[in-house]
Amino acid sequence: MTFIRTMLEVAESDPGRLALAGDGERVTYAELRETGTRIRSGVEQLLAGRPASASDGETGGAPIVAVSLSRAIDAGRFLAGLASFHAVAAVLDPLWPLADRIATIGRVDPALVITDDAELERALAGLAGWRGTVVPLDRFDALAAAAPVSAGPEVRPRDEPYLLLFTSGTTEAPKGFLRTRGSWDYNVAASRGPLFAGDGVQTIAPGPVSYSLTLYALVEALATGGSLHLQSRFDAADAVRTIERHGVERFVGVPSMLPALAAAARGGDALASLRWVITGGANQSESIRERFREAAPHALLRSYYGASEIGFIGYSDAGDGTRLTPFAGLEAQVRDDAGSPVPDGVLGTLHVRVASQVAGYLTATSHDRITGDDGWSTVGDLASIEGGLIVLAGRAGDMAVTGGHKVSLPQVERALATVPGCESCCAVALPDAALGQLVAVVVEGAAVPAKAVMQAELRRLLPEQFVPRRYYRADALPRTAGGKIRRTAVAELVESGRAERL
Repeated sequence: MTFIRTMLEVAESDPGRLALAGDGERVTYAELRETGTRIRSGVEQLLAGRPASASDGETGGAPIVAVSLSRAIDAGRFLAGLASFHAVAAVLDPLWPLADRIATIGRVDPALVITDDAELERALAGLAGWRGTVVPLDRFDALAAAAPVSAGPEVRPRDEPYLLLFTSGTTEAPKGFLRTRGSWDYNVAASRGPLFAGDGVQTIAPGPVSYSLTLYALVEALATGGSLHLQSRFDAADAVRTIERHGVERFVGVPSMLPALAAAARGGDALASLRWVITGGANQSESIRERFREAAPHALLRSYYGASEIGFIGYSDAGDGTRLTPFAGLEAQVRDDAGSPVPDGVLGTLHVRVASQVAGYLTATSHDRITGDDGWSTVGDLASIEGGLIVLAGRAGDMAVTGGHKVSLPQVERALATVPGCESCCAVALPDAALGQLVAVVVEGAAVPAKAVMQAELRRLLPEQFVPRRYYRADALPRTAGGKIRRTAVAELVESGRAERL
């Protein structure tokens, strides 16, 4: 695997090169190699003679080792260590509610759980039907240090699964799916090109490693011989200090982080070292692009879109980030509800064919298929193809049907985000007796523009049927740990009366 091979090569040729940093710690490539050896020693000792797991058939017999750790640097070193031998790593978001983490563990049946959360440890100790082992982080580290030394990190077969990832859980319980080493080797090749990862490049990627954007930044940095600065939780001021102090060249995060970075830089040149700013996980509005260009004038701002179950789909350097240049090697097709291809410019469901796609979800979490018998995959994105570009319109749950008209809620959000003071907003569909559904928007912030101002601008930018009927304000929009706005939770905020109607 590119990840492990590169890690071992750099550990040999440049052992003092920084691999990971965060939470006040720095780990070199040589230290990361030693960490991998200790983690393997500890896991093998704990799992000697383990009982068979329900998931063994899908993992090729590799034990699932789940980590739920509050510090990104700890999650990062475990991910690197577990990838270096025959095991499947699952990173559980420490910010998920306890009940959700317990339910996920019950479904995927990991052989071992490593955590620094005493409450989770106690809950798992009494989890009925689970035969795995839960170990607190400090006890695992002590055990691993004292265990007989293992064979250490090794390059494993490309078709072997090594990561159990989860969907974001914005609309339903997270679904798990396995990624093979080879599928992410394929993605790393794309990272070296359009996403600018490379040998010696310093990247900062704030946020929990459980978030796919941060997790992939870790894999691509180590797979290309780069250095990654982590933050357990996004802190704009600390991120700016890290960028300035270490001359960080590359930023990976969600678009909502950029205004905070620009504000923390305070109009100075603290972000002058940035050459590439890569955003994903949400639409990148033009207003955010323009403001951030002033704070980081030497950086190329590139947004990209992908699905963890599929891999990279396309990227954009302009506009609202919805007109995507497909990544090399990807085939795209838009189909109607009957599964037939539609002409260019017609909206339908996006299907793609690419070497990194996954067949389906882990059986214990979902029976849904991702890839059909014809070899084409979809996660339900709505899109059209225009002039060779993929034009995104959201997913099926992002559409409202109001008075017989189909309205793209992300399109409403992108238009509203151009209004100063409305950069963080969410459009939702509310039930309505006359229209079936009506479109409403919720704007985040203590002081937002008057309803008349927003309405007038949206009437200028959108077809009349897209213009929201109701406007609300909220101090904070519900988000996942990775920063994605949870549309269903925003609708609940409105329906429960916890958002202020304007």
